[in-house]
Amino acid sequence: MTHPAPDVVIVGGGVIGCAIAHALAGAGARVTVLERAGIASESSGAAAGILAPRLHATAEAMFALALESHKQFGPLVESLRAETGLDPEYIRSSVFDLAHDEKDEERIRDRITWLRETGHDVRWLDREEVLEIEPALEPGIRGAYFDTDAYHIHPIRFTNALAQAAGRRGVRFHTGAEAIGLERSGSHATAVRMPTGTLPAGHVVLAAGAWMRSCGEWIDTPVPVYPARGQILTISAVPPPIRSIIYAGDAYLFPRVDGSIVIGATVEHVGYDKSVTARGLSWLLGSIPSICPALAEAPFERAWAGLRPETPDALPIVGPARGWANVTIAAGHFRNGIMLAPITAALISRLILEGVADPRLAPLSPDRFASWEPNSDQQ
Repeated sequence: MTHPAPDVVIVGGGVIGCAIAHALAGAGARVTVLERAGIASESSGAAAGILAPRLHATAEAMFALALESHKQFGPLVESLRAETGLDPEYIRSSVFDLAHDEKDEERIRDRITWLRETGHDVRWLDREEVLEIEPALEPGIRGAYFDTDAYHIHPIRFTNALAQAAGRRGVRFHTGAEAIGLERSGSHATAVRMPTGTLPAGHVVLAAGAWMRSCGEWIDTPVPVYPARGQILTISAVPPPIRSIIYAGDAYLFPRVDGSIVIGATVEHVGYDKSVTARGLSWLLGSIPSICPALAEAPFERAWAGLRPETPDALPIVGPARGWANVTIAAGHFRNGIMLAPITAALISRLILEGVADPRLAPLSPDRFASWEPNSDQQ
């Protein structure tokens, strides 16, 4: 049986690709997703799934998008549950960012001041107030940032729910299907090349995560996305001694509904090596006593690593590809792929189907890297 050529071919079956497919199909587009491995098999499946935009989205260019995306999660998750019967484990939680010393406190108070001046209800809590809410935390802290409007979600369940709902809307998924280039006529991509042949396309979305550099070679324009390894582990604690998402410097931990405590995450520039290392595990495990001493004797469960798609300025690359009339890039979300998936999908869908470029995408344009040259960390 033959099928009509898709309106849109999406290269990449992570959370960004699946969210875009879901949004486009919901608007009536014929969509095919090409994924070289499996759905959520890379960064999306290795992520922690913390949704705390007022703490995470520190770049001004990303802040408004992150807040809008945050608002979309509730309705989206309810829709996915109704369409698929899958539970993405979307759980509301308070979030703390602990201050252990004066420097931490100064940084956190500055962030709180800026947020409160722009109308956000976040607070500084003194040590006693923190310990009243989370008594198992290390008692030597000075205080903490506190925000009640945070969530965590199970990234694999969420991405698979997006994929299943998209499939119900008619999206065709080809896993184990590696894209290796584009066919071109003038400024238009006409098909995506694979080792087994070509797939005609009216529009192509490149959402290949940490592998986007090779896509840049296809379109002859720099797409400076490079892998940043993140190692994460889980320990078991039933009942958990904490209820909230806890940040302390570069480390974080939070409880999942299955009784595990997620602890992350390293940021390492080691190319495409996804090894779990003694150094990484040592750092993660060593952070536990200074955050929550009650977890120091908790049984170890498992550890894993993923490759986040990082960019030189820590902002995503989202928008039309330079020199192409029908190629769009949606990549480089680094630590924020899960958080930004709903808004990225909505804006890319509108861009492709209506030709409307939201002005909030301007700072994320691929054009900002037109003359980019890699440094030694980005080879």
